[in-house]
Amino acid sequence: MLVQNDYFDMYVEGYEVLLDLKKTGYPLKSFDMITREHPRVRISSFPALRKALTEIGDSHKIGTYLPMIEIEISNNKMKAEFTLNVNTAEFENSKEELVRKIENALDEYGIIFGRIAIDMDSLVPGRLTIAALGKEPTQGADAKILYIDKPERKPIIREDGVADYYEMNFVTHIKSGDWLGEKVPPQEGTPGSDIMGNPIKALRGNDAKLRYDRKSVVEVEEPGKTVLRAMFGGSLEFIDGETVSVGKQLIINGDVGPETGSITFDGAVTVYGTVLAGYSVNATGDISIEGNEGITNAKEICSAEGDLYIKGGVFGGDLSIIEASGDIFIKHANNCKLHARELHVGLYILGSDVVAQNVFVDKNRGKIIGGRIEALYKIECAYAGNSHERTTHLHAKGINKDMIYQEIQEMAVDLKKIQATTTALEGQLTQIDNHISSKLLGEQALAYEKLQATLNASRNKMFELDREIQLGLHKIKTAIAPQIEITKEANPGVIIQIGNKSSILNKLTKGVFEVVDEILNV
Repeated sequence: MLVQNDYFDMYVEGYEVLLDLKKTGYPLKSFDMITREHPRVRISSFPALRKALTEIGDSHKIGTYLPMIEIEISNNKMKAEFTLNVNTAEFENSKEELVRKIENALDEYGIIFGRIAIDMDSLVPGRLTIAALGKEPTQGADAKILYIDKPERKPIIREDGVADYYEMNFVTHIKSGDWLGEKVPPQEGTPGSDIMGNPIKALRGNDAKLRYDRKSVVEVEEPGKTVLRAMFGGSLEFIDGETVSVGKQLIINGDVGPETGSITFDGAVTVYGTVLAGYSVNATGDISIEGNEGITNAKEICSAEGDLYIKGGVFGGDLSIIEASGDIFIKHANNCKLHARELHVGLYILGSDVVAQNVFVDKNRGKIIGGRIEALYKIECAYAGNSHERTTHLHAKGINKDMIYQEIQEMAVDLKKIQATTTALEGQLTQIDNHISSKLLGEQALAYEKLQATLNASRNKMFELDREIQLGLHKIKTAIAPQIEITKEANPGVIIQIGNKSSILNKLTKGVFEVVDEILNV
């Protein structure tokens, strides 16, 4: 029996709290005092209690009878909490005994890991208290990738601010067996445990892939790591800027001339002398001409896929063609033709024709005198033209976005037609493959092969068109406004052209020239 008065008897049967009503009139609000005195009583619902206090009769179920110590365990068994369902008087009179009962209750539930010591002074009846916490597993360290440093191809800036184009470590020589990179494998993690002592497996760290050219680099297993080593000597390369590789390398310890003939090489070329008049160097990789005296009247220096460095500069005699698909670094250019992605010049460009995305002539002392300089985005130098008003044409073209958009739309139409043709061809071939391809002979077999070749050609064309469309979109997205910057002195006779707007200077000036609101600010 829990409560017995003139209105009702409240008692426990099993885990149920029942109420026998003798007479009506007991205030519902007064029942709060009973639940405070008996914290183990949990009322199921107030409508059920209201009914029990208004309908005379026996065995009204009004709630449940909670255990003195209520244990709650999370679904993942990573946390256990307890509640002391005792009133203040019971708590004050038996703190130590209650602590023992809590410990015993946790033992009975099988909670053996992560138990938190019970602080008697901080216990509060009716408050949910954390009793145990599991340990989450720790994921292992991820794989670590390390590569040989990429050569930074830019001139050293001296303390006086001048760029030194005369000493550049342009080609990184690699010997057979040289270290090119390594991977430390992912590590095992630290296992965890739930509060029941069940182990929780740890995740291994994330793996990573070594990116290397399998034709020139080999993986070698060494203690605790996988090492990349060069299969043969050559020059360091990074294919697509990411994949480490060793390119073929031709080293000429003297000059390119009568003893060597003109050079054509599939790889990188380093010439420690010069290239004599009338001779050429053509290579797929980087070209480095290290001679201090530079090049005079050479026929052609051309890198089809790499960069080009000419330590001593060029005297072209209106004959020399200097070309790279990447960047050109040069001391000076005199009466020659230069084509590059970016052109970096230390001293001057004199009487030369230049085509590049960007042309950078040293902003502190570099000169452009005569000739025609055509850049897609930017031209910069210290001086342009000379006091004799020599015609010097500087043209920053910029990108015609409308034209590129039109080209993209035309390519998209072509791509859609080819996709339809390709789908039809694939359907025809599928039908043949499913039924009679193995029985084809003679002209039928030749026709089948021709159909397959047509399909392959269509797929290649689709790939090419899609690549061109993406390239055009990238150009539009990354395009910057064309600009010409002359930091020291632009002389009369210099033609400043931005896009299709141009002006001939008639007085000394300097500054940044660009088109603002459709007007060239000369």
